[in-house]
Amino acid sequence: GGTGSTLTSSSSARATTSTNSGTGNDDVLSRLESRGKIVAADGHDDGSNDNDAVVLTSDAARTLQRSQYRKEDFRHGSRKGKMSKNDHDLTKSREMTIADMVAEEKRGGAGGAGAGAGAGISMDEQYARNIARVGSRYKGTEFATGHGSSLGADEVDYSGIEGGADMSMFQHPSQKLTEVERAKRDRERQVALHDKESSATARCWWWMESSRFEKHRLLALGNHVSLILCPSNLALVADSCYLVPIRHAESFVSCEDEVWDEVQRFKTSLRKMFAKQGMGVLFCETVLPSKNLWQARMDVVPVPKRVEQDAAMYFKSALTEQAEEWGTHTKLLSTRDRGVRRTVPKGFPHFNVEWDNGGFAQIIESSAFPKDFGLDTIAGMMQLDPVRFNRKTRAADGDRAAVLDFCKRWKEFDWTLELD
Repeated sequence: GGTGSTLTSSSSARATTSTNSGTGNDDVLSRLESRGKIVAADGHDDGSNDNDAVVLTSDAARTLQRSQYRKEDFRHGSRKGKMSKNDHDLTKSREMTIADMVAEEKRGGAGGAGAGAGAGISMDEQYARNIARVGSRYKGTEFATGHGSSLGADEVDYSGIEGGADMSMFQHPSQKLTEVERAKRDRERQVALHDKESSATARCWWWMESSRFEKHRLLALGNHVSLILCPSNLALVADSCYLVPIRHAESFVSCEDEVWDEVQRFKTSLRKMFAKQGMGVLFCETVLPSKNLWQARMDVVPVPKRVEQDAAMYFKSALTEQAEEWGTHTKLLSTRDRGVRRTVPKGFPHFNVEWDNGGFAQIIESSAFPKDFGLDTIAGMMQLDPVRFNRKTRAADGDRAAVLDFCKRWKEFDWTLELD
C-alpha cells in the first residue's frame, strides 16, 4: 500500500484481543495480509510491538546520543540545566546574525530543529510569547544599539557583529538550557503528548489506530481509507457503516487528494451494491468545533429510493431550522457542481450530506450543533426513532454474522480487490 501502515493483531494500537479473530471474514483479512496491510501475530513476541512504548522523534533521539554533560546539569532545584548569560553557548546564540535566524526559521521556527516545544513557532510569535512571559520586567531594550538608542541603527547594529541587538527575546527559553536538559524535557514532553493522544484516540473506536478498534468490523481496506461496519446498537438501519481515513484527519475536506479519490471509489461501489438491492444511500459527515483530537468518519446510511429522492427537501428544511436555532451560518451551500472539498474551506467545522445527484453543506459556528444531526434527520425521513431514543442491546456475537452477510454482498463490488 501507499501509506505503509499495517494492522498488527498482537498490538492494542491496531486491534483488540485475539478473541476478535476468526470471525468468518478470514478471506478479507487474508487478502489484506497478503497486501502487507495486516501482520498476523505468530505468537513469538520479541518486544518490538510494545503497546506502551513511545517512539521519540529522530531529533530527540539524536540529541540523547550525542549529549555531553556540563556542570550545570549537576545543579539542584530550578537552576539545574540552566546556563548563565556569560556561557559560551548562550553568547553564541545571542550573536546570531539575521541570516542565521532566517535559516533557523526555515528549519522549524524560533526554537530551531531541536527546541522541542518551540519548534514550528515563528520569530514574531516567539517574541510575543517571551514578552508575555517576562511581564512587567520587560524593558524593551533588545533593539538598543551600543550607543543606547535604536535611532539610526543599520544592519551592522542589528546583526550582532558589534554587540548590537539582543536577540534572545526572539528565541525559545529552551535555548538557555544545556543540551542534556533540553533533551530530557523534550523526551518528557513527547511522553506526555503520547499519553494525551492515546487517551483521545481511544475515544475514536472506529479508527484503526484506536486501542478500542475491533478488527472484525473491518469490511474493506484501501491504501488510504477503510470501510468499517457500524455496531448494530448504534446503527439507525442495517448495513450502516463508516468510511474512515487510515491516517489521522479531522475531516475529509482536509485530506489529501489520494484519500479523497479512494473515498469516491468507495462511494461508487457502495451505490452499486445498494442499487442492486433496490436501495439508495446517503453519505453524511459532521465536523464540530473542537480542540481535542478527532478522527474523521463519514456515515454511510442505506435508505429506500424514495427517501433518497426526497433528501434535498428534508435536509434543506432541517438545516435552515438549525441555523435559526443554534446561530449556525445561515447560508446553505450546494455541493452538486463543485463538491464539498471545493465548497467548504479547509479547517472549517461543517456538516455535509450527499446523495446520488447532489448534496448540501453548511458551516457550523456553534459547538452546540447536534453531533447526530444527519442521522436524526434521516430517522425523521424514514419515520424512525432517533438512535439515542431507540436504545438497542449490543449483539451477542459482536455483529459477526452481520459482517459475514455484508462481505458476501460486497465482494462483487469490492474495488480493493484490484490492489491485490
